[in-house]
Amino acid sequence: HTPPTTTLAAVVMMMSTRHQRHLIARTTCVFARRAAALSTLAAICAYCNDGVRAFYSLNVRLRVKADRREDFLSSLRANRDATLSNEPLAVSYIFGEDENERNTFHLHEQFKGEEGFAAHEASDHFQVWKKFTETDPFTEPPEAYKFVEHGAPKEIAAQGNPRYCLNVKMGIKPELRDAFLDCINNNRRGALETEPLAVAYLFGEEQGKDNVWHFHEQYKGKEGFEAHAKAPHFAVWERFAESNPFTEPPEVVFFT
Repeated sequence: HTPPTTTLAAVVMMMSTRHQRHLIARTTCVFARRAAALSTLAAICAYCNDGVRAFYSLNVRLRVKADRREDFLSSLRANRDATLSNEPLAVSYIFGEDENERNTFHLHEQFKGEEGFAAHEASDHFQVWKKFTETDPFTEPPEAYKFVEHGAPKEIAAQGNPRYCLNVKMGIKPELRDAFLDCINNNRRGALETEPLAVAYLFGEEQGKDNVWHFHEQYKGKEGFEAHAKAPHFAVWERFAESNPFTEPPEVVFFT
C-alpha cells in the first residue's frame, strides 16, 4: 500500500494555495508547541529529584611551592569560607593534602548549576583568590576538571569527623559506556546504602570531553575506604575494570 508520507504529499498537492498555507501554519504551530515542550522537559531534567538543579562540580589539583605553603593555605581557606558563607548557590568546598605528595592539594567544589559557578567566579573573594594565584605560588599550572554530576546526587554533608577523600579520573571506551554506567551506579548505590562509613560518592562526565569521567568519594577515615574496597559491589566493579574498558588508565588520588 502507499506509504503515509506519500499519501499526505498527494493530498497537500491537491489543496488550494489558501488551504496549503493554512495547513502549513497549523503544522508549524504544532511543532513549535512540541519544541517548547521538549525545551521545558530538558529544563526539568536539569534538576535533581528534590527540585535542586543538578550540581556543577569541579575536581582541582594544585601543586604549591614549599615556601608559599602558608600563604596558599591562608588564601584558600579565606576563599572557601567566603564561598560557603556568602554564595547561596555554593553547596560544598572541600580540600586536602595529597596522601603521598607533600604540598600537592586536591579540591572538590559543588555549585547549584553552572550559574552557581559563574556567580562564584564573579564574587569579590574569588577575585582576591585569583590575584593570589597570579603571584606564582605553584610549581605547575593548576589542573581543574568540570562536570555535571550524574543522576540525582545529594549535597555533601558539612565536614565533621576527619574525611578520607579521593578524586578519580578515567576514560571509558564509547562502546562500553552503558555497561560502565550500570556498573558504577551499582557501586555507588551499594556504597551509600550499605556502607556505614561511606559519606559521599558522586561522578560525572567531563565538560567538553565525552566518556571522560571524574569521581569524588568521601569516607569516615581510611578504614572506611578499606571497607568499601572489600564490599561485594566493589568486587563487581573490579571485574569490570579488569575487562579492559579504559581508553586511559584510571588516575586515583587520596587526600585528607
